[in-house]
Amino acid sequence: MTSRNALIFLISSALSAGALMAAEGASAQNRQSTHEGFMNRFSNTLGLTAQQQQGAKAIFKSERDAARPVREQLLGERKAVRDAIHSGKSPAEVQQLAKNEGPTLGQLAGMRAQAFAKFYGELTPAQQQKLASVHREWREHRAARSQS
Repeated sequence: MTSRNALIFLISSALSAGALMAAEGASAQNRQSTHEGFMNRFSNTLGLTAQQQQGAKAIFKSERDAARPVREQLLGERKAVRDAIHSGKSPAEVQQLAKNEGPTLGQLAGMRAQAFAKFYGELTPAQQQKLASVHREWREHRAARSQS
């Protein structure tokens, strides 16, 4: 049973690594277009003023720039996992390499949270309430999808 679990882990790791490689391979232009579309929808939903829009752009651009070396580190860690899988390393070695991504992912999440907290502080109370409502709807939508 243990070797079966190891095989399942190895296959799921390989599939995850493939998905990550595909996600990392998206073009910069596509990411930029997606980002701009999100910001436009987000701005319209919350009714951001032109000043708030500029502030949000500056906050999130600063976060992206600061996070760039951390994202590059994560890419290196993911490459190490892929290389281990492709070279036939044991499931335990692959898992250990995958665990190394955890602190880096945590650092990125912290950076995003700090940027979002800064942005949130720029919102009016009405916009903060609207944002909470949007988040609640999004969580409910995701929960409903996961039950399907």
